Amino acid sequence: MSLESRLVFGVSKPAIYCDAKQHDMSKPKAPAGLSLYPARYFQAAPTWMHWNKLTAADVFNLKREPGFEGQEVYFHLNHPIQYIYLSGVLVEFDVVPGGKYALLTLDDGSGACIVAKIVNRPKAENDEADYPSNTLVDNVTVTFGIGSPSLTIDAKLVDVGDVIKVKGTISTFRKIRQIEVKRMSVVKDTNAEAHHWSDMAAWRRDVLSKPWVLSTPQRYGIDEKIRKAEKAERERGQKKKAMGAKFEEKRKRHEARYEAKRVELEKVMNAGALYGSNVTPYG
Repeated sequence: MSLESRLVFGVSKPAIYCDAKQHDMSKPKAPAGLSLYPARYFQAAPTWMHWNKLTAADVFNLKREPGFEGQEVYFHLNHPIQYIYLSGVLVEFDVVPGGKYALLTLDDGSGACIVAKIVNRPKAENDEADYPSNTLVDNVTVTFGIGSPSLTIDAKLVDVGDVIKVKGTISTFRKIRQIEVKRMSVVKDTNAEAHHWSDMAAWRRDVLSKPWVLSTPQRYGIDEKIRKAEKAERERGQKKKAMGAKFEEKRKRHEARYEAKRVELEKVMNAGALYGSNVTPYG
């Protein structure tokens, strides 16, 4: 689908003809008996701490699995995924009333469009700090007011039809997935765009096309590492508690010595004073 067929020129908001709910782009079929490993093993997954190059259709086809509710983790086969990296043509840009966040609709040619959300940087009333931009993405500035809003990435004004790269996490609005933008850049030329798609194809071929497998020795090694870390944490907690108790004991001894000296000094002073001088005239 060409850019011209995706956009209707002469209007402030281009028409979008791709709809994620109308497409099922080669949704992965999980092999029978596929193992979903507990979250404690996720750090060993090649996808977990990686910016996964996916298409918009891929994002909509990621699975949620029972037992991982509320953990913001999605699955491709049994690969746990939290970070997304995609590239697409900007086909729509808008700012919600009040400017709390901006919404960018991207079309990457996968048959599904996806919304990328940029959150405005909240500032306290007396916050006079100098921030690099007015959004939570340091190199992205959103300007709105009278007229159409504008989007600037790395000091370059971006418009509908430009190709941009987005890195972020997945969120949901009205049951539709979108990307919470963490990083964003403009694709410089067709060579850079082709390089992105080549890398994505390699990632799909080398990693995502086959299940993630952890051998028994690997799981044992991770469990042992976790046990050692938990033991070290307990020992640090016990040491901190013991040091606190020791400090408290020392403080009490110091206070007891101070009180004993004060009482002794008071006795000495009272012994050298005139009889009845420690009694007020009205006592």
